[in-house]
Amino acid sequence: MEIQPLYRSFLKVIQKWPVDKVRPTRDLKQVLTTRVEETFRKPLANQAQLDFAQAQKELFALEKLLNNEFKEKHPLSEKILSPASNPDYYTSLVNSLKDKKDGSKGFLAKLLNQKE
Repeated sequence: MEIQPLYRSFLKVIQKWPVDKVRPTRDLKQVLTTRVEETFRKPLANQAQLDFAQAQKELFALEKLLNNEFKEKHPLSEKILSPASNPDYYTSLVNSLKDKKDGSKGFLAKLLNQKE
């Protein structure tokens, strides 16, 4: 197998990967891009062999994550999403993250009545 088609496949998956707006300094998309570029440059520069089998497994795993296959295969139960101690915890957490993505004030800023 050639390096170029495998490299292009990785780039296509990474291009579709969502940007993490909640943690912009720890964005998985950027980490993946850097790792793929370094991995595919090294064999070209050093004439080393790329482990195609391992690279294909990693590509397959990234595609599964991107397509939410594990989320669909193993859905979370209502018991986990609404714990007895605080049934609205995850709903309010998701709503606060959505507010953060939309650029509205976070909880602490609302509490202090200030802009972030």
